[in-house]
Amino acid sequence: MKLGTGATGVVFRGVQEGTKAVAIKVLNENLGSISALKRRFEREAKVLAKLRHPNIVDVLEFGVSPEGLTYIVMELLEGRNLEQFLDDAPIQPAYAIEVLREVLKGLAFAHQRQIVHRDLKPANVFLCGEREKTIKLLDFGLAKMLSDDDVCEESTLTRRGRIVGTPAYMAPEQIVGVGLDVRADVYAAGILLFELLADRRPFTSENRSELLRAHLLLPPPTLHEARAELDAAPALEALIARALAKAPEARYRDGAEFLEALEALPPDCAQLIRVKSDAPRSRATASSEVISAEERQRASASMSQSAPAPPLLTYSAHESSAESIHPSTPPLAATMPSVIVKTGPATGSIRTEKALPKQRADTTDRYKKAPVPKKRAISTPTLYLIAVMLFGIAVALWMLARPF
Repeated sequence: MKLGTGATGVVFRGVQEGTKAVAIKVLNENLGSISALKRRFEREAKVLAKLRHPNIVDVLEFGVSPEGLTYIVMELLEGRNLEQFLDDAPIQPAYAIEVLREVLKGLAFAHQRQIVHRDLKPANVFLCGEREKTIKLLDFGLAKMLSDDDVCEESTLTRRGRIVGTPAYMAPEQIVGVGLDVRADVYAAGILLFELLADRRPFTSENRSELLRAHLLLPPPTLHEARAELDAAPALEALIARALAKAPEARYRDGAEFLEALEALPPDCAQLIRVKSDAPRSRATASSEVISAEERQRASASMSQSAPAPPLLTYSAHESSAESIHPSTPPLAATMPSVIVKTGPATGSIRTEKALPKQRADTTDRYKKAPVPKKRAISTPTLYLIAVMLFGIAVALWMLARPF
């Protein structure tokens, strides 16, 4: 029985050893016919089969069938993926953070073994178990298997320069084709957390080229800008800004550091303050796609044609601020002057400190107003005397004006 279809293959329900129900993913025929890809698939599947973790789907078997179909056998999960969950209703902030916490646990385990997911998105996050509390990552490493390193000349679909991935969650370095490591997953996890909390992705263009350029050039909005009814703590805004930094070195080093920073947040770091409007969610470009080298080059070229170009970000583990995290937009401390956001020296944990607004002495002195003297009240006897004097003057003037 067919369970689903994706860009890389078709998933069927099957039975292993006569009794155990399993999920069998068969690689698309136009991809599975490439001999170099088959070799890479088998090599990567051996690594994935060793990823035994509660938050990663178990790989049970892999190989090539007598008919030449490349397949991978995984544990069968009962439930629904996060994409389906989000289509039904917005997710509550507390549950959103809990989901990402479980996702980061799986990523941290894989990153310790230098394995990159490369296609993290809601469709690859599965909710199962009692009350959908068990979170499993799907398709771990399949995007890497379909990259262009080993299959450059055997197929026009996967020739050198083409990549498989989901543009809505792609890190800038993945788009331009430079060295890619576990920090690309950190970026995708930041997009995922933003989407869960804001009920939309930070970049939502329906044009794929425009979407790629947005990841390369545009700063993401804050959670409050994206969803006015969400009250997000400055520490949470700073955490997402760091995860979505354009330069990999400005992000968290891996899933473990991201997880540590997330767990350091206060429990009430995100709350809904009023009911959400009925505006439809954007679901554009949420599927895995093959992106050609030409399209990647056009998106990259837009970086040099745009003025001014965004500055490259640098990050030091011992010194970080909201300004260094997000230099192309006003720092959080500037928009919220009563709060300073700081990160810990090595753990990436975030804390907040109260700060008083600063005043420039020269400006204060220059525009200081002179004291206004107090007005004295006139007593009643004085008013009576003045009235008598005025009456006397009036009588005298009248007498002088009379004709003799």
